[in-house]
Amino acid sequence: MKSSKLRQVTAFLLAVCLSALPCAAARRPSGRDAWQQPGRVVKDLGLEAGSRIADIGCGRGYFTFRLAKAVGKEGKVFATEISERSLKSVADRVKRDKLANVEPVLSAATDTKLAPASADAAFICNVLHHVPKDKRLPLTQSIVKAIKPGGFFYICDWRFDAKIQYDKGRRIPRAELVKLGVDAGFKLDAEYHYLVHQVFLRFRKPPKSD
Repeated sequence: MKSSKLRQVTAFLLAVCLSALPCAAARRPSGRDAWQQPGRVVKDLGLEAGSRIADIGCGRGYFTFRLAKAVGKEGKVFATEISERSLKSVADRVKRDKLANVEPVLSAATDTKLAPASADAAFICNVLHHVPKDKRLPLTQSIVKAIKPGGFFYICDWRFDAKIQYDKGRRIPRAELVKLGVDAGFKLDAEYHYLVHQVFLRFRKPPKSD
């Protein structure tokens, strides 16, 4: 009798554990989320309620709407993009979700179209390697102008030796990314090493603009 009861309890516990597995799997990040770690990246941008940040080359808004949540209703996300089609996707969601803190901005290859000193920070992720080499510095200089003195600029882009299939022929060595930021007028301020496929750099604009 005791043996039979023990088998029943064991079977019940096993069934409970197995039923929980799909739920655990559903919570586990997959696809880009797994290696991009967007929640951790956004946290490391140090945003507060009311912050104003530019999402440069926002695409269809992978980071845009996460940033909007981080800055809150009193903050602002300038979602800049040169692709009208991608920007329309962002604008449609802004309208659908009635988001007053996201401003889609149609930018140009070397001009963010943002007002001077209009942002506390700017973030650019997996964009610079798509920008022609001769246009990278002018674009970054435009970003400098848009950031307030003392504000931050974050570059997140492929590691040159990243073991992932994307953009193998376009990747920019870390040293060139650092030089780009410095030549534009920023100072390298910090670096994060937890992203397996990407360099993640933080630059600071001098507190007093020239």
